[in-house]
Amino acid sequence: MAESMPNKETPNSWEVMLPSLEYQNLAPEVRRKIDEYLSEHPVKLGAIAKRLGIRVLLSTLPRGTSGQIGQENGEFVIRINRHEAKSRQRFTLAHEIAHYLLHREKIVAEGVWSENVLLRSGQPANVEYEANRLASDLVIPTAQLAEATSEYSGPITSEVIEDLAYKFRVSTAAMEIKLQMS
Repeated sequence: MAESMPNKETPNSWEVMLPSLEYQNLAPEVRRKIDEYLSEHPVKLGAIAKRLGIRVLLSTLPRGTSGQIGQENGEFVIRINRHEAKSRQRFTLAHEIAHYLLHREKIVAEGVWSENVLLRSGQPANVEYEANRLASDLVIPTAQLAEATSEYSGPITSEVIEDLAYKFRVSTAAMEIKLQMS
């Protein structure tokens, strides 16, 4: 799982922010399950996973593997690499939840998906981009970002990005991606 997306310049000023199409296209009953958790930051990703019936475990995974999702004894389990930075763990968890929401049938059919930092899950790039876009909406909800950015004006500087990343408990790379998407 990588936090990088196709290159697009970071905007120079604040624009109207909309959630991703992946988020907008979630079934209404799914959105109802997660929306209550998206009203504050940092988002309680573990609570979202629990609400969806997903067990989350911090695990020692092979070097370079950020996370895994699969079924164990009929239940979905996400394993997050305990040796990575907390901000990375949060994005990985959001990314794996996104795979669950968007690609559950493929996961069931293919088995465990491991997210390797360099090699990804072996899935087509579009599947990973979809998961990254939805993960970004989960870890940095668009409405919360819009509220948090209301105190800023002018160009988006590296200091602003660092401040926002800290508030949402994500890496500056994840915040840059979210701002590029908005």
